[in-house]
Amino acid sequence: MTIHFMCCCGAKTYYLPDKMAGSKVRCPTCRAIMVTPQPTNSGQVVIAAPAEEEHGDQQWSEGEY
Repeated sequence: MTIHFMCCCGAKTYYLPDKMAGSKVRCPTCRAIMVTPQPTNSGQVVIAAPAEEEHGDQQWSEGEY
């Protein structure tokens, strides 16, 4: 299954593998750090919650996964 989510900036919808759920990632568009949401059974796109702290984040871009 794939996680479908969007940053609160709303620039794009991102797709990551399930194993990335709960990890902190940085939006390549606005550079905000967010927590990757849990996958949904319905495949709905959800808005990722902003991360509380900016340590230990992973940088990724749309084409990596």
